[in-house]
Amino acid sequence: MNIPTNPKKAPLEMKSIKLYSTGLKKVFTNHFYKSMNHNFGIEIVITNNTSSIQKLKIGGCVNNSKGKKVVNWISTKSIKPYSSESYDFYVREKEFNKMDSGKYTVIFWINDKRVKETTFTITYK
Repeated sequence: MNIPTNPKKAPLEMKSIKLYSTGLKKVFTNHFYKSMNHNFGIEIVITNNTSSIQKLKIGGCVNNSKGKKVVNWISTKSIKPYSSESYDFYVREKEFNKMDSGKYTVIFWINDKRVKETTFTITYK
């Protein structure tokens, strides 16, 4: 049996998703407190596994526990060959203030294909 030692990678990979509170420095967390936070950011890392520049459309949304979309965004980016880039998206104060306590899901797309998701919680404290 021949098992490949280097399985074929996708041309574009989302390597990580990290949520963070804003302030003097990034504090990575999946739990936000209304009394301490007025907005937050989402940092993603995307890797280009090809020998050419990749132009991509990145999209994302935040859904509440009932599946209702609270925030969404779309952006276009370019990534150099065989490299990784990090991108930040912000949930601004106006949208954050509309969010209630509970669990939320962040869903991401690359070139209109759903790739990853993560969850976070908001608490009134």
